[in-house]
Amino acid sequence: MKKIFLLTTTLIASALILISCGNKEPYIAVVSKGFQHKFWVTVRKGAEDAAKENGVKISFVGPETESDSKVQQDLLDSEINKNPDAIAFAAVTGDFSEQVRRIKEKNIPLIGFDSGILPDQAQGVVLATASTDNRAAAAVVAERMFEELKGRIAKFSANKKAKIAVLQLDNSDTGIGRAEGFVNRFKQLADSDTATANKYVLQVIVPTTQNESDIANEVNALRGKSVLGIYLSNEAMARGFLVVYKSAESGAANTIIGDAQDGGDLVVMGFDSGKPQLDAIRSGIILGSVTQNPYQIGYQAVSLAVKASKGESISSVDTGAKWYDKTNIDDPDIAQLLYE
Repeated sequence: MKKIFLLTTTLIASALILISCGNKEPYIAVVSKGFQHKFWVTVRKGAEDAAKENGVKISFVGPETESDSKVQQDLLDSEINKNPDAIAFAAVTGDFSEQVRRIKEKNIPLIGFDSGILPDQAQGVVLATASTDNRAAAAVVAERMFEELKGRIAKFSANKKAKIAVLQLDNSDTGIGRAEGFVNRFKQLADSDTATANKYVLQVIVPTTQNESDIANEVNALRGKSVLGIYLSNEAMARGFLVVYKSAESGAANTIIGDAQDGGDLVVMGFDSGKPQLDAIRSGIILGSVTQNPYQIGYQAVSLAVKASKGESISSVDTGAKWYDKTNIDDPDIAQLLYE
């Protein structure tokens, strides 16, 4: 009788443990690139809404700035130690091979979002990514830039080439993609046109950090009629550019904006939004920009992570991008994608 009682008690205890485990709220760790830009506030809102819809708990952590790779490594290590049901990760520039190895070892589903993870570090562990097709979006900017400048480039020569500057945000997958997407498409267009082929040069610049002062230093180096156009590959690049424009004396401001390499207007185009860039587009300082959908980046990242945690089949999601300028900046389908 005693043995039967003990067996019954053990079975009840085991059942309670199973019920408890079955009722555990799924936990998704979201490790972002930080909170330096308002872009990430919108990403977080999308992630939180997806969590509510799917009945899961999430964290949303990131370094203070996108140059803090050591801080992000520590944050990711901390989340790995919690054994989450899945991880959504947007890597800053840095080496995350060890963290990815640990994720693989623990068999935690890994989702990339925004920048994702560099392919040489991903080790085949990333199941899917929620992000903008940065190369395709940057190509849209290149097409607009070439259309604006092709007549002016044609007046240069192989000995005196037109210069276009590309401010690459960093060496993350996002940074590389936005620079390469622009450069490759611009070259394709310019090289296939006999009027512009071999009459231009693209200068890719990667500021030391995304601090306004470091970006402003790079922009200052371009002053003095040195370029025809500048491509600003994210919100931070636009802010740094505008620091130079707004702080310069009247004559200097005209040099950076109204007196380009050939004496005409400097053509400036961007990526993302943020209030300074939006204001600059409305006033004509920046001709236009391409916007991502930060809300969908966060929303889809968590949605993919939830499906992955359940063992469901998933694939990467292109969250889209659209061109905007002062003619359509207030259109409803564009305005909903912009953030201040």
